[in-house]
Amino acid sequence: MAPDELRASFVPAQMCHLPSIVDVRRRSISGREPDWDVERYLQWRYDFEGRPDSRGRLMVVAWKDKVLGMIGTEIIRLVRRTETLHALSLMDIMVDPELDGAGLGAWLNMAIFAENPVVIEIGANPNSLGLITRLYHRLPNRKEYIAPLALKKHLAKRVHPNAWASVLAAPIDAALKLWRAITPYRIPSSWSLRDLTRFGPAVEALFDRRWAVNEIMYERSSQYLNWRLFENPRAKYSVLAAFEASDMVAYIAYQVGHRSDGMKVVRLVDWLIDKRYGFKGLSLLVQEIIRRALADGADLISMTPLHARTERSLWRLGFVSRPASEFTTLGVHCSEPVVWPSLLDGSAWYLTEANTDLDGI
Repeated sequence: MAPDELRASFVPAQMCHLPSIVDVRRRSISGREPDWDVERYLQWRYDFEGRPDSRGRLMVVAWKDKVLGMIGTEIIRLVRRTETLHALSLMDIMVDPELDGAGLGAWLNMAIFAENPVVIEIGANPNSLGLITRLYHRLPNRKEYIAPLALKKHLAKRVHPNAWASVLAAPIDAALKLWRAITPYRIPSSWSLRDLTRFGPAVEALFDRRWAVNEIMYERSSQYLNWRLFENPRAKYSVLAAFEASDMVAYIAYQVGHRSDGMKVVRLVDWLIDKRYGFKGLSLLVQEIIRRALADGADLISMTPLHARTERSLWRLGFVSRPASEFTTLGVHCSEPVVWPSLLDGSAWYLTEANTDLDGI
């Protein structure tokens, strides 16, 4: 294509492009994604109809109805103290495998940069990591934190013969049980714990009173959270919230599933805490989730935050960090001048796994 042809072919995806998008996605991912209803997921994630209130668009380079490459965009608003900043979060950057090496992936990113002063890229895969490193300011990789609940299955995969796994796990599991028994855990008498199926206006009032007001985070709203956590077609999330009368003072969203090694895991994917309670409020909800996970026979709890103050204290809840994966990266691209210099400082952010598009992959 000539440059003018390429620019003219870069358009918002429409329904006529969907079969080709699914085909490129299938050949690009090649077995790394579970067998979901991909068309339904894409129509939940992106607007194919040009609605004025859409959260994001899937931009494609299309030759007639054939999609050669795509880049997914989500319109977000970043918040720090009382300041707000409009930005774009990118995902689903894919190029037809037959065009690997042609430079279309870099062109897609730069076409987005030309129209958007702040662009965020959270997470990578083997195909995109080099591209993100070249085009974005990379912040420190997010770490996964794990709290083991029972070690027998974990040790069975590493100790032979397997009979030794039970012998070795028994005293460690007993010590963990004792440690949890003596760890202070008392829900305030003013709190009422509720399992939510929808968010209402109370969560927006909580956002205004949030802990971590100085950090950069995605704006939360009832509309966004209902879409992200309850209407998601490829992941089922549960939400536990704490109320004082009609005021929400904290919530935590989590997902129960199994890893490829068979271990049952509870993933903590999002949380928001009233500044009056801070880390203590998060601790109380996490301990309540741990209590439920133990009763449900889970093997471990995991979380992948980017928030320095939270991460420094997670050991108090029994979490240990795993080595950072090179694919849990965070890339930021800003036009000059940078509106908020702290955008380029990893310690200034507050992110949870709900800010990614993994949804249990």
